[in-house]
Amino acid sequence: MKKPDQNPAAALSDRVLRALDMVVLKQVQPGQYQFGGLAPDFYSALFPAAANGSPCASPWDFSPMLDFFLGEAETFFLQGAHGVKSSGYWLEGDQEVPLLATALRVDGNNLIIIHAAREDYNERTRILRQARNELLARQKVTTDLNKYKDKALHDALTKLYSRGAFADILKDRLAAGNTFKHRAQSPDTALLMLDVDHFKYVNDDFGHLTGDAVLIQLGEILMSSLRANDIPVRYGGEEFMVIAPNTNLKQAMTLAEKLRQMVSGHDFGLGRPVTVSIGCAVHHPGDDTEKFVSRVDQALYEAKNSGRNRVCGRE
Repeated sequence: MKKPDQNPAAALSDRVLRALDMVVLKQVQPGQYQFGGLAPDFYSALFPAAANGSPCASPWDFSPMLDFFLGEAETFFLQGAHGVKSSGYWLEGDQEVPLLATALRVDGNNLIIIHAAREDYNERTRILRQARNELLARQKVTTDLNKYKDKALHDALTKLYSRGAFADILKDRLAAGNTFKHRAQSPDTALLMLDVDHFKYVNDDFGHLTGDAVLIQLGEILMSSLRANDIPVRYGGEEFMVIAPNTNLKQAMTLAEKLRQMVSGHDFGLGRPVTVSIGCAVHHPGDDTEKFVSRVDQALYEAKNSGRNRVCGRE
């Protein structure tokens, strides 16, 4: 496209634009622009000149990123918002200098201004990119730590909470209950301790893989049968715990009996039933974790000595 003769002021404007590494495209009609200013070095290097030697007036034909911005600019121009800007930033190919493009309306004219980012802008961009990369790296570390923490909190076989998690959960629960001075004021917390009867014979007769399958199914029974606030735990080996908040001893034993019947009535695929003995106890204000667990362990011991496949409780 042939450029019109310029007056001295216009020529000066062209030189200023070139000195600023800036070029202006004025919209003639949608999708067509008139080139203004002297083409800066970055422009000539990126976009081929026209056959008559004039600067390329359609750089989007050669730049996917600028072509995308042109579409954004056309949408922006349709809005007709005076003084509002739509900006883009890109770096493509072997281009060493990132470019900025801004679409705006000035006195009824739709303009696209393309210019090279200044060094200080590039430095700020570099810092922001570095900060972003560091943030992503920290997020990855946090994600990895959370994964490891999740593995530590959950038993790998049954996916229930682990014994380590049990100690922390129960400690927090008891700390909340111990804020009450009198037992009558404290919301009851019950513990259920389950032990698979004669589990050694399961491993001996069917192998450890079958024994593991039994434990997995027991975990599934607990997960599907307990109330929403109950917390099942694989305490160790064939022993399981259930933390039952807001549960008195009578309610705990009712819950334990339900679990006992579900286990004894479940088909584990062994050709013979699997049963559990269950001990129940309720926390006393002032008791630490050790005393509480000792009491429920004594209840379980009583259930075992009473013939197994039964529920016993300790106040």
